[in-house]
Amino acid sequence: MNTKNIFTLLLIASSFFAIAQKQQRKMKLPNEATTFLDINFKGIEIQEVKKEAEGTTFKYEVKLTNGAEIEFNNRGRWREVGSKTTSLPTSMLQSSVGQYIQKNYSGAKITQVKKGVRFNFVEINDKTMLQFDTEGNFYRIMQD
Repeated sequence: MNTKNIFTLLLIASSFFAIAQKQQRKMKLPNEATTFLDINFKGIEIQEVKKEAEGTTFKYEVKLTNGAEIEFNNRGRWREVGSKTTSLPTSMLQSSVGQYIQKNYSGAKITQVKKGVRFNFVEINDKTMLQFDTEGNFYRIMQD
């Protein structure tokens, strides 16, 4: 075999390995987490998945290539999403939350979302933390 054929073979083998590695990262996550990523971060690749112990259970921490970081519980339900580099999509929230932010904070970028039992917390790029109930109704502005 000449050098050109060996190089081509190595290139093909490495591309198959890279594709398998990407699929393996996604397969580590529960179905609900995978669906969440497909809906809210379509076309953005997973950079890293960590499975960490949390008391008697565990959580998943996912980093995406666009800088977003998502925390999922052991069932794959998202609990927290944050990004220092890009605005987070409003598709993970009720439409009323996105409408409220656009109306009252025109041009603001969502940098962090925390999902609670009774309330959700949304931080925008000027560090304002907004509290909404689980129905998507504005509740209050959080003070530091």
